[in-house]
Amino acid sequence: MIAPRIFSAAEITARIGVADLLEPMRRAMIAVSQGKALHPPRLAVPVNDDGRVGVMYGALSDPPVHGAKILSLYPGAPAMGLSSHQGYVLLFDSTDGRPLAIFDADGLTAMRTAAVTMLATRALARPDPGVMTICGAGEQAEWHLRACLDCFPNAQLRLWARDPAKARALLAEFANERDRIEVVEALGAALSGADVIHTVTSARAAFLPGALLEPGQHLNLVGASLADSREVDDSAVARLRMFTDSCESASREAGEILGAKEAGVVDRDYPVTELGAVLSGDAGGRGSQGEITGYKSHGLIVQDLAAAAAILGI
Repeated sequence: MIAPRIFSAAEITARIGVADLLEPMRRAMIAVSQGKALHPPRLAVPVNDDGRVGVMYGALSDPPVHGAKILSLYPGAPAMGLSSHQGYVLLFDSTDGRPLAIFDADGLTAMRTAAVTMLATRALARPDPGVMTICGAGEQAEWHLRACLDCFPNAQLRLWARDPAKARALLAEFANERDRIEVVEALGAALSGADVIHTVTSARAAFLPGALLEPGQHLNLVGASLADSREVDDSAVARLRMFTDSCESASREAGEILGAKEAGVVDRDYPVTELGAVLSGDAGGRGSQGEITGYKSHGLIVQDLAAAAAILGI
């Protein structure tokens, strides 16, 4: 057996960009909604008081690949200059079972997550958004900033973070784009007049109140991916027409939705539509210019597999 090639984060970004992943992510999301992709519930098991080991596995039929992502999940790692999600994505050929390649999971996940957010924004936001706000200043904020610059060249970008110094530090990394990016320290001012809002924080409790939302906005809820964490409050959920990458995942892991249901703010049958169904034309997207839409991201293994296949040119 030939040893599979190993791709570092630097090699991944050298071979492909966020815009290159829009079509692979579109196909993957449609496959999920049409039941043509395998993505069983993820597994996370405590290792010690500091972290967990996480495993995700699945398969696609187009392209015919399968694989798994194995991670060390250590929330305290960034304080030591490391990612909170460290590990690898293993890709296999589903026609004969051959291992094809191993990818740095951190780099691959960050890029594919931003790509799906851009895809959701194109499908659900009002056309040609003029102002986009990014809430957060970590790795996902950086990748969403890069993605917005590439995929929405006419948009002005705002950065907001609970620690304004971190937002300013992120802005400093984009010195050549200072005419398009500004740091806004007050959350209300950062959201006011924004067409699109990306929440990419590590918040466990809601920081964005629904009272600040305005008609016609679109929210991408990206940072919280577990049932016990959330970025927006119950009133925000009640105001949103909600979409997601996987309704099955949302039923178990969407902290915002689960919390609003538990509080009785929304009904138990609160409607959630899969992005893939919108992309395929099987479901409608935004219903009006004034509607407030939301996309709840969980991150699916099939997104990793589709991105890995694209890097290999499959």
